[in-house]
Amino acid sequence: MSVTIKQIAALANVSRGTVDRVLNNRPGVNPDTREKVLKIAGELHYQPNFLAKALVNSKENIKLGVILTPDYNPFIHQIIKGIEDAQEEFRAFGLKVIIKMMTTLEAAEELKIIHELEAENVNGMAVFPLDHPQIVSVLNHLIENGTAILTFNSKADTIHDLCFIGQNHYKGGRTAGGLMGKILPPDGQVGVIISTADLSCHQERLKGFQEKLRESYPKIQILEIRSNQDRKDDAFKITLEYCNKYPDLAGIYITGGGVAGVGSALDIAGRTASVHVICHDLIPDSIALLQSGVVDFVLGQEPTLQGYQIVKTLFEYLVKDIEPPKLIDIPVTIAINESL
Repeated sequence: MSVTIKQIAALANVSRGTVDRVLNNRPGVNPDTREKVLKIAGELHYQPNFLAKALVNSKENIKLGVILTPDYNPFIHQIIKGIEDAQEEFRAFGLKVIIKMMTTLEAAEELKIIHELEAENVNGMAVFPLDHPQIVSVLNHLIENGTAILTFNSKADTIHDLCFIGQNHYKGGRTAGGLMGKILPPDGQVGVIISTADLSCHQERLKGFQEKLRESYPKIQILEIRSNQDRKDDAFKITLEYCNKYPDLAGIYITGGGVAGVGSALDIAGRTASVHVICHDLIPDSIALLQSGVVDFVLGQEPTLQGYQIVKTLFEYLVKDIEPPKLIDIPVTIAINESL
C-alpha cells in the first residue's frame, strides 16, 4: 500500500503543506525539517500519486466554479487573467473552470449563481461572498455536504470555508487613512466613496480609514460616505456633487471601482490640483490617473495572483490532498507615480 503525504506529515509531526513544499523543492521550510521529511519519505519509498489521481479524475473533468462580482470593475479582469493562467497550467489534468459573473451586487443574484454551480456538480467553488445570511447558510450547507469552498477578496467569518485568500482590508483602510492624513491640511475635509456595504472588504476598509483618522488626525473631517456599487458613472456623479457642495473639499478616498469617474469629475470641476485622491487596485484607470497626478496613492492587492491562487489552492486540495492554511494573505502594496 503506497504511503501518502498525510502519513508522512503525521510521522514528521508537520503539516501536509510543509511536506508538499519539501517534496516539490519549494522554499520556506527549515533545513532540519526538510531533511527529516526527505528521510521519512525515502525510508517509506514514497512515490507521488497525484498525477494518477488527476488522470483518473480527468475522465469526468475536475470542475471548479468561480463567482465574481460585475466585470465593469477592471479589477475583476485581472482576477480572470490569473484564473485563466491557472486553468491553462492544470488543463492536462482535466481541470475545467466555470466562471460565473454577477451583473449586480445583490444577494439574490449571487444565490442564484451558487445554485447554478451546485446543479453543475462542481467539485469545488471559489466565492466572492456578499455579506448576507442566506448566502452564508447556503454555502455552509454545501460545505457540510462535501463541496470544497474557499472564499476570496471579501471575508465572511461565519462561512466555514476551506480557506480565505485575500488582503487584510482593515489594514488597507488604515494605510489609506495614514496616507491621507499626511497629505491633507490638519483640518482638511474628505469625501468617501465605498463600493457597497454588502461586501465586508469595503466595510473593513472604511472602518480602518475612519479609525486611523480619528486616532492620528482627529481634526480631519469626513464629510459624507456614499456608495457607487463599483460603477464609474456613479463615482462621477458623487464626486461632482461633493465638489459643488463642499468648496473646501481636500480629499477623496474611494474603496472600490470607479476611480476613472472621480478623475473625470475633478477635471470638469477644475479641482484636480486641489483635491487629493487615494484609491485601491493598480488597474489601467488608476495607473493613468496616478501618472497624470490626479491620484496620489494606489493601494494594490495583486488580483492576478489572487485569481491564480484560488484555482491552484482548490486543485491541490482536490487532487493532491493538500489542505491549505485558513488564510492566504495578500500584502498591501503602495504605489506612487515614481514607483510604477
